[in-house]
Amino acid sequence: MLDANFSSLVSSTITVLNSTKNDYNNVSGDRRLPGAFHEAGQGLLLIEEVFQYVKSQTDGRNIRGDHGDTIRLLEACKAKAELSEGIFKDVSQAPETERFEYYKRAVRRKGECNPVEVLVMGMMSDVCDMAKDGAIEAIMRTRVKVLREAIEKLSKMEPSVINEQSGNIFSSYGSGNQFNATGGAQNNNTGSGNQFSGASFSGPVHFGRNMS
Repeated sequence: MLDANFSSLVSSTITVLNSTKNDYNNVSGDRRLPGAFHEAGQGLLLIEEVFQYVKSQTDGRNIRGDHGDTIRLLEACKAKAELSEGIFKDVSQAPETERFEYYKRAVRRKGECNPVEVLVMGMMSDVCDMAKDGAIEAIMRTRVKVLREAIEKLSKMEPSVINEQSGNIFSSYGSGNQFNATGGAQNNNTGSGNQFSGASFSGPVHFGRNMS
């Protein structure tokens, strides 16, 4: 069957997600918290449902092969879930009028400066990558589609909190190039050739094969 560690990690991640979801439910009606915060909280339910489905479909199945990459992705997903749990717990236990301030402090202290929507998108992305494992790929197709749609929606929302150190948050959970310019010149190389940024040449320059 799938590595026993897989089943254990799935179960423990479900436990963390369930606890985090309950903490979010305690503040789900607070409109003073940002929209991305609430969208991330609702995303927790979606992720938990996917994990519950994976658990129901894989328990006891005899599947041979190396699933090391899947285990590593699952561990990464659980780590993000635990960071999210700490943040949502702090917010749910905060005085009602101070929840947003508690949230910002929790992001810095417990979220490693990642707001909850970034952590939730990261979990969703981990699950989508896990679904490439041949052992679960077929059963995950429709759920991956839903997760990718949720990632796209979250990625377009206003950040729930800005990283005060840099003022910018860069997250990429899709395919294609990502270009982030925070001031000054931006040089993007999207091909396979060489890129020379800010270089000047005083003599002949040859590109291609080595000149003999």
